[in-house]
Amino acid sequence: MKKFPIILSLGALLFSCKEEKPLTPLANDPNPPGQVANVQIRPEPGGASISYALPKSQNLSYVTAEVTTRQGTVRTFNSSFYTNQIRIEGLGDESEYEVRLYSVNGAEVRSEPVVKKFTPTLPPYLKVFRTLQLLGDFGGIRLTYLNPDKQSLQAILIAPDSLGRIKQINAATLGEEAGRVNFRGLKDEETRFGMYLEDRWGNRTDTLFANLTPLFETQLDKSKFRNYRMPNDSKLVDQWNIAVAFAFDGKWSSVWGSPYDGNGNNWLNISTDQLTVDPTWITFDMGAKSKLSRFRINHYYRFINRGMKKYEIWGSNDPKPDGSWDSWTKLIDYEQKKPSGLPYETYNDADAAAWLLGDQADFPLTAPAVRYLRIRCLENWQGTGDLSFSEITLFGQPM
Repeated sequence: MKKFPIILSLGALLFSCKEEKPLTPLANDPNPPGQVANVQIRPEPGGASISYALPKSQNLSYVTAEVTTRQGTVRTFNSSFYTNQIRIEGLGDESEYEVRLYSVNGAEVRSEPVVKKFTPTLPPYLKVFRTLQLLGDFGGIRLTYLNPDKQSLQAILIAPDSLGRIKQINAATLGEEAGRVNFRGLKDEETRFGMYLEDRWGNRTDTLFANLTPLFETQLDKSKFRNYRMPNDSKLVDQWNIAVAFAFDGKWSSVWGSPYDGNGNNWLNISTDQLTVDPTWITFDMGAKSKLSRFRINHYYRFINRGMKKYEIWGSNDPKPDGSWDSWTKLIDYEQKKPSGLPYETYNDADAAAWLLGDQADFPLTAPAVRYLRIRCLENWQGTGDLSFSEITLFGQPM
C-alpha cells in the first residue's frame, strides 16, 4: 500500500488564525436606485394599500414607506422587490397623512422620496368602540360588541378603588366578529364603571362610562336537587352507575387520559337508552325557584357515543302532571364543539382543555326564574338522540 504524505499549507493555517472582520452590507453601493412611479393609494380602515411601478434599477433591494403619526412617531413599512405593493396600517384616526416612499439598495442607500397624501377610513378600534354596550350582569358586568374587521383589541375595565381612585380592574381580548365578555367577581352595588379599547399599535379610544349594579350570583346548592321523573321522561340505561341523581352529585372526572376507568368517580353519570334519532330528556327539581345566570355541564364521553352535541335546557315552575311541554319554557340552546375537528377518538390538547373545562354558557337575562329543569338532547356525537353527561352545575340567584 502506498503512503501519501499529508501536507498542510501555511496559508491554510494562517487563515484559521485571522481576526474576524465586522459584517457589512453585501453590496457596498453608493448609488441609490430609481424612484417608484405610478403610485396608487386605496384608503382602508386605519391605513391604506399602496401599489406602484418598480424602478428598473438592478440594485433595488426593497421599497420602504414612512408615515408620521399624530404623536410624532415615524412608522416604517417595507416590501421586497418581488412585489409592487405596501400596506399601511395602525393609524389612529381619519386625518390626512403623508406617506414617503423610498427605493433602497443592498447597502441601505435610499432614493429621493416620492411623497403622497391619503386619508384612512375609520380605524377598526374606533369602529368597535361605537358598538360597545355595558350591562349589569350576574356577578359583574357584561360587555357586548361588534368587530367586523376581526381585529385583536384590548378592552380595559376601570372603576374606583376603596379610596375613590380610578384603576384598571380587569381586561379582555376582543377578536370575534360579534362577541360578549363577562367580567365577574364584582360586588352587587352600584358603581361607575369605565371601558376603553386599545389596539396593538397603542391607539386608544375615549372612555365609555356607565353606572351599573352587578347582580348577586352564587352557585346553587346541589344538596337541594332531586329527581323529578315525569311520565314521558326518557328511559335510562339500566346499570348501577346510571341515575338522574348522579347528574348533580358533585362528582365528575378531572382526568383526560383515563376518563372511563372510574378516576374522579366518573363511572357515575346519567345516560338515556332510547337508541333512536328522536330527542331524549330528563327532569329534575332544584328545590327552590331561582333566576339562573349560567351553567356548566361536564361530560362522561369525550366527543363520542351518547355525549350530547346539541341540546336545550328548559324551565318550569308548575309542570303539568302528564309531562307535556305546554308548561315549559326553553331557556337556552347549546352546541358542543370539538376544537380540533378531528374525527372520532382522535384528539389534540385543545380538545382535552375544552372537555375538562366543560360546556359553559350564560342564560339570557330575560329568562324567567324557574324551579324545575329539563335537559333535552337533540343530537349526540353518534347521531342519535340519547343523552349522557356526568354533572351539571348551576349559578344564579335563589328567589
